[in-house]
Amino acid sequence: MKLPSIGTLWLNFKNAIARFPLQVIITLIATIVWCYLVGPGISKAYTSNLVKLLLVCNLGLTLLLALDTYVESRSISSSIKWVVRIIALVFLTGLYFLLDPYKYLIDAFRFGLLAFAFHLLVAFSPFIGRGNLNGFWQYNKVLFLRFLTSAFYAVVLYIGLAIALFAIDGLFDVDIRSYVYMRLFVLVGAGFATIFFLAGVPSNFEILKEDDSYPKGLKIFTQYVLIPLMTIYLLILLVYEAKIAINWELPKGLVSTLILGYAVFGILSLLLIYPIKEKEGNGWIKLFSRFFYLMMIPLIILLILAVVKRVGNYGITESRYILMVLAAWLTGITVYFLFSKNQNIKIIPISLFILSVLAIYGPQSAFSVSEISQVSRLKRLMSGKSKKDKSEIPEVVRYLVDRHGLTSLKQFTKANLNEIEDKIYANAKSRNLYDYEIEQKKIDTAFKLLKIEKLNFYGDRSLPFEFRNENGDLAYIKGYDAVISLSNYTDAKATFDNKMLKIEREPTKNHEDAMLGNFKISLAGQPTLEFNLGDSVKKLIIESEKGTLEEDQNTRYYKVPKELMLFTKQSPNYTYTFVATTFSGNYNKEKNSFSYLSFEGYLLIKNN
Repeated sequence: MKLPSIGTLWLNFKNAIARFPLQVIITLIATIVWCYLVGPGISKAYTSNLVKLLLVCNLGLTLLLALDTYVESRSISSSIKWVVRIIALVFLTGLYFLLDPYKYLIDAFRFGLLAFAFHLLVAFSPFIGRGNLNGFWQYNKVLFLRFLTSAFYAVVLYIGLAIALFAIDGLFDVDIRSYVYMRLFVLVGAGFATIFFLAGVPSNFEILKEDDSYPKGLKIFTQYVLIPLMTIYLLILLVYEAKIAINWELPKGLVSTLILGYAVFGILSLLLIYPIKEKEGNGWIKLFSRFFYLMMIPLIILLILAVVKRVGNYGITESRYILMVLAAWLTGITVYFLFSKNQNIKIIPISLFILSVLAIYGPQSAFSVSEISQVSRLKRLMSGKSKKDKSEIPEVVRYLVDRHGLTSLKQFTKANLNEIEDKIYANAKSRNLYDYEIEQKKIDTAFKLLKIEKLNFYGDRSLPFEFRNENGDLAYIKGYDAVISLSNYTDAKATFDNKMLKIEREPTKNHEDAMLGNFKISLAGQPTLEFNLGDSVKKLIIESEKGTLEEDQNTRYYKVPKELMLFTKQSPNYTYTFVATTFSGNYNKEKNSFSYLSFEGYLLIKNN
């Protein structure tokens, strides 16, 4: 394989523009947007909209390509083609304003399902209503090899240009920043590779029907690499299934992913060898194609058991919905290819396309079914009395708010959740909050409305907290002789009054590195003094729950009056005052203990 000349590249570029003008424009827009996003000084205010535009461009590229090839395969007039294109652009514009993955995570899933569906549509759109399987296979073979060629050329081009930039940087002392390399990657990977791929999309669909060529390299790769790997993979799964049968235990959740992986690569292998599977001299290929679906039967049973176990315990989520649909699809495909005489391989992408579209919107969609399932689960948990039920409630609430917004909890409160959510977003916009801060605010609001205790990062009921001195990092030192910065992360040593001063943290009994706000001070000839800040922080937590401390809405920390952040101890000759600037950690109210307690501040010292 040799790299194309400049003349060939220019000819490909012109052909791509002439045949796919909108796709080229979309590619250029996406490349410019992506270059901006990986560059320095990105404005947070525009990031979400630009990322959404990038996602819509991806959808537009595949949707328009599928529609254009469909129109071309029917020899429809140019004017009709432009009408179809305009309708597609209107549809894509509607998606841009309708979907907001930064606001609702389910919209990110919708983008993913749409992208998957449109890629599948590209694979079969020119052959809708046409029965020639050889032309369908040859068309996808060309697309597959063109994609690999585009990727190979892009990698070689990027490496060459990146080395050139590195050489210029080293030889001429030019300060080439890292984002320049990222932008080069985007230009080559998104811009060049995509347009080069478009230039190689087949245009004569009648010739493809008569083409019986088969790449030798593809046969070698499939016969001697892909199929043997699939066979080893199958043996591992069958041995695991035998282990389950012997031990009489339910399968682990991971097995579902492994089975789907095997099924995907196995079906891909069958599609790659489709034209030659019955030819003489291909015994290994023929054997694999005949027994693949037969051996899928025990694996499908194992997959169904794994799905039933997960759904039975935790209800349906979007990922489990997709797992259930794929399990049903694999069952149907296996039955079809085991008993059907037609063996129509087009049914694979077409059926997956239909299922993907059905999963996006409507009462049967992944999102509607998941929301109904988790709301029902939450009702059951909230009416339950066991500790296990109560411990699962925060997780379900967090899931519903994260995926479906506050309005998904309307059955559990009389509050106007639409109005509350709108106020949260309006407040976030005025304060220029980050998306994760908005999400946390919604979750905190849900917990307050439903009177549910928060779970911390570690999954227990310890409440996260942060208290800051109203003076910030400022410490007044008038009347003191020395000051030293202090935190629970490091010990400190210094010479004061010609004596060695040691400040040492006191580790907890169970976790040596998990500090609970304790430290001790020792100075030669003086008694050791211990500072236990935990009791004082507990008092601050009580005050915060009463609402007597001011809460900063931007970062959700509490401002504490400076006098409550001063802690003084005396020895016969010296006075030590610790000025805390920050307290943070996790506090478990039920156990009246800290998971951890960290502090930062200054230790002031003076002679008495």
